Amino acid sequence: LPMKSNKFFILLCILIFPNLSLAKPKFSDQQVAAMIPKYFARDHNSPKINRTRIYGEDGQKILHLNISVNRNRYENQMEYALSAMASVCQYAKRPFDKFVLIMEPNSRQFNMERVDAKAKCTINYFVFKRVKIDRWSEKCIRINAL
Repeated sequence: LPMKSNKFFILLCILIFPNLSLAKPKFSDQQVAAMIPKYFARDHNSPKINRTRIYGEDGQKILHLNISVNRNRYENQMEYALSAMASVCQYAKRPFDKFVLIMEPNSRQFNMERVDAKAKCTINYFVFKRVKIDRWSEKCIRINAL
């Protein structure tokens, strides 16, 4: 009888524990804010972060980044920052509604620009590849000069 209960216990562990290991860790807003600069630090081509904020506005939870952009790599830096925001924020305990990205050019000849991106759609585009680029650029982001 003890041998039978041992086998049952082992079988039970095999069935339960793989599912537990697949669960994603969930992070607080403070942890998410601390992870963003670490994500950028991994890549020496990433833009410089000037400011990171998490706040609520009109009932929406927002991750806000200000970055310095080089006009030669502008588009890549915008996509890098939004991809980083999506990659880190997929692990937030409470999901984000919106990403705000302020792009501050390194030259006074250019205007600052603000990107508003729907968080879930941006995560689906960059992380899960569930959204095509044309749909993402049409439905998920808005870019305005400041």
